[in-house]
Amino acid sequence: MKKTILTLAMSLALAAPGALYATETKTPADSSKDAKPQTFSSMIAEKKAISGLFTIYLDEKTGENLLVITEAQLNKPFLYFAQTLDGVTEAGHFRGAYRETKLIEFRRYFDRIDVISKTPRFYFDENSALSRAAEANISEAVLASIKIEKQEQDKLLLKADKLFLSEDLHKVSPWANPNDPNAKKRFSLGKLDDKKSRIVQHRPYPENLDIVVDYVFADANPGVRGGNALSDPRSVSIKVQHSFIALPENNFQPRFDDARVGYFTTQVDDMTSADWAPFRDVIHRWDLQKKDPSAAVSEPVKPIVWWIENTTPLEWRDTVAAGVLAWNSAFEKAGIKNALEVRIQPDDADWDAGDINYNVLRWTSSPTPPFGGYGPSLANPLTGEILGADIMLEYVFMKNRWIFDQLYTEGAANLLTEQQGHVHANGVLCSAGHQLQQSLIFAGALGTGMGIDNNEILRQGLMELVLHEVGHTLGLNHNMKASNLWNAQEVHDKQKTQGIITGSVMDYTPANIAPIGKAQGDIFQTKPGPYDDWAIEYGYSPALADATAEQARLEKILARSVEPALAFGNDADDMRAPGRHIDPRVMIGDMSSDPVAYAADRLQLIEQLFGQLSKTALTDGQSYQRLLTSANILFGQYRGQADVVSRQIGGVYVERAVVGAPTDRKPLTPVPLAQQKAAMKLLTDKVFAPDVLQSMQPLYNQLLPQRRGFSHYGRNLDPKAHEMILGLQQSVLNQLLHKAVLQRISDSALYGNQYSLTSFMKDLTDSIFVDSRKASSQSHNLQVEYVKRLIAIAGLEKASEYDNLAKAAALLQLNTIQSNKLPRGADDAAKAQKALIDLMISKALQA
Repeated sequence: MKKTILTLAMSLALAAPGALYATETKTPADSSKDAKPQTFSSMIAEKKAISGLFTIYLDEKTGENLLVITEAQLNKPFLYFAQTLDGVTEAGHFRGAYRETKLIEFRRYFDRIDVISKTPRFYFDENSALSRAAEANISEAVLASIKIEKQEQDKLLLKADKLFLSEDLHKVSPWANPNDPNAKKRFSLGKLDDKKSRIVQHRPYPENLDIVVDYVFADANPGVRGGNALSDPRSVSIKVQHSFIALPENNFQPRFDDARVGYFTTQVDDMTSADWAPFRDVIHRWDLQKKDPSAAVSEPVKPIVWWIENTTPLEWRDTVAAGVLAWNSAFEKAGIKNALEVRIQPDDADWDAGDINYNVLRWTSSPTPPFGGYGPSLANPLTGEILGADIMLEYVFMKNRWIFDQLYTEGAANLLTEQQGHVHANGVLCSAGHQLQQSLIFAGALGTGMGIDNNEILRQGLMELVLHEVGHTLGLNHNMKASNLWNAQEVHDKQKTQGIITGSVMDYTPANIAPIGKAQGDIFQTKPGPYDDWAIEYGYSPALADATAEQARLEKILARSVEPALAFGNDADDMRAPGRHIDPRVMIGDMSSDPVAYAADRLQLIEQLFGQLSKTALTDGQSYQRLLTSANILFGQYRGQADVVSRQIGGVYVERAVVGAPTDRKPLTPVPLAQQKAAMKLLTDKVFAPDVLQSMQPLYNQLLPQRRGFSHYGRNLDPKAHEMILGLQQSVLNQLLHKAVLQRISDSALYGNQYSLTSFMKDLTDSIFVDSRKASSQSHNLQVEYVKRLIAIAGLEKASEYDNLAKAAALLQLNTIQSNKLPRGADDAAKAQKALIDLMISKALQA
């Protein structure tokens, strides 16, 4: 695929000032008649020339900019890239955010230049007659149209301010969502004020040009004030960098995507192919070529150089560097030695971390951190070649600060899913840092009692985070199936794991804390796993010259996908949200090939830790904040493991091996009955039981946050114990009673599932409606919630979206619950509960 180096020139200027009246005898009107018409040269006279891929002419008195485009640069694609240099998370912007990448062209239309954006998604074989219709029914976007002010030979002079001080190139403000029910409750930027916005920096290079714009948005009367990071919500500044990049001209060969391995991709549809899967998706990877192609292992012609930003805490720079360089072992196995290098940005560096010519590990400590780590990359959409990357690390990930507005103890219900719901161009915005932060606080709280050095916990955690984010910048997406490498006992054995506790550092896993009575093993992963080595081999091992031989070589690598250690499933398959997807092995927060056994050990450990917090988390002379935060972290870990267990019920294992692969596993296999029953038993004992988290109860009268002026105004700070416990139980029920799960239990019975819908529903009812003599107030709370859901599923009060089998199963449970009798001597609480439940069911049946 032929690439073109674009050479553009940009310039800025203002009209020359008029003559002074004091030196003229004519009136201003007469003066204008005699004024000489401006020329190209006069318009750029006395302007500062900023030369690079484009040349900018800057009027240093007014700040106006002129842009020059040569005729040779017209009708040629080049890469446009928008990046946030600084912003506020309330407006969807944060430092280092990769916003948008697209191909654009400058085209002349009479006396103007149109800026056109076009999609590279559709491929037409030039040997096909259909290629003559390649433009049919594909819409290009006219982003802007700029008048040509002057032309001199092949140079076209344009006024550039309007282009950059508007949202023509890139939509800086958030996209409106008319279906968002909470839109009025969210902070709004207001309108772009082009009078206050300004171009603040130019970075010219031979192959690219960066224009940095400080966009100012104004809202005279904001309905929502926003967070503390906003100095004044009426005026918000967001700094965005617009980059124009010449498409590289080299011998880089695209490598096509395969469903068995996980790379970020550019999707391409082959419009002239008759294949069943007419795709030419290319993976994103760096151009790493051997210096010595004949050597089995060779250093690269040009290594991937990472700079550690001078904002990085001094005490952690060596660990950050080690996390980057640890990837070299995977590349060496693929035939490339010392593929990655690490350097430190000098304090007096003459370049900024936002410069796309430098790959930088950056640190921030944001008021409202949107992540713990974020590792985006910029790729050529025509070939998949990665041209640059950055990694953002938030200092909060290393600390004990609770980063959400609410606490579980205040009744908050959705923290785990909220922190992992952000989306960007390459899929889900990485939340590994958030997951790790909770795990670090959890592990840190254990450190003293377990004899684990806290600095070692932090070192391992930071190593895992850096490994994970560097993996993203190498092109790898998440692998949420990698935690199945070891069983629930092996994963704690250091002699076995040796720093590798999962198949891939691209998973989201908890701190691997040993169960009670077992020696502590590796807490976090500190080396690339077997899947990582294999994925790097597929993406980066040098290609053979012969196309047929190369295809056979790659297929031989991919054929290993059936090996358990190379299991892969990414965000598109994971089950983090209730009812989403079907394979319980593709899940965040799980660990080991037996997640139910692992969760049982973890839940027991957490219950024990709650009983110790009064001793370990309280210090004379200090507030109860540490106890409060620790209790919430423990509860979050407990809830996370309960969610992992719930995914086993109605689950179906998915295998993406191709037809004819050396495996006897079918593409779809229901989770074995024994595993589903074990999961149901654990949920019965640890989530739905009347005494659920009884070890936490003695802490309730100590869970008071530290006072900060009037910051708690309007909020009652007492722990909402029943709401908190019910939130845990609701989270599990959201999965177990999801319409997709109930339908799948019935559907999968036709291809092997032995846990029938009626059996499962009976077990669930029995676990919730326990003997009334044992029931607690938490039990009564849960029972009301369960009956409400059964009524909704059965469609008794309003139409139900559930299938007919689920409706029937729910109705059977309602009749069973109503027919249950209270034992003699039932107390008033049990009688009141029975009366309420019977009333709810009777009213629903009569509706």
